[in-house]
Amino acid sequence: MLALVWVTPVGAQLVAPGAAIRAQVQGFYSDDRDNRWPDVLDHFWVGKITARWTAPTSNPAWVAAHPVEGDSACVPGEDHVLSVALIDDRWARVFVTPCRGGPPDELWMLRVGDDWRIARMIRG
Repeated sequence: MLALVWVTPVGAQLVAPGAAIRAQVQGFYSDDRDNRWPDVLDHFWVGKITARWTAPTSNPAWVAAHPVEGDSACVPGEDHVLSVALIDDRWARVFVTPCRGGPPDELWMLRVGDDWRIARMIRG
């Protein structure tokens, strides 16, 4: 006997890239703020992994990505504003602008398998 089971295709079950990236970045800042150093390291890929894929720094979308102004996008109760530029299915450029003022942090996010993690971070 053959039974057909209706399931959602695997692609539809995956978390949308923007949501997964935001969750990873917010988790990093939470761990950093609370001084949970071993947990902070879990948000980064090691160099051996990131060296395998070159960031698309010559891609026009990568070059054009820029942070949002914190004053215009901050919501009461939030510490920072994220702007995510998804460059392709593997790389994203993320800017984290503090609501209290100051220059934004820039994070290069890399997807390996289903996981997004920080490949490079440039503090503001």
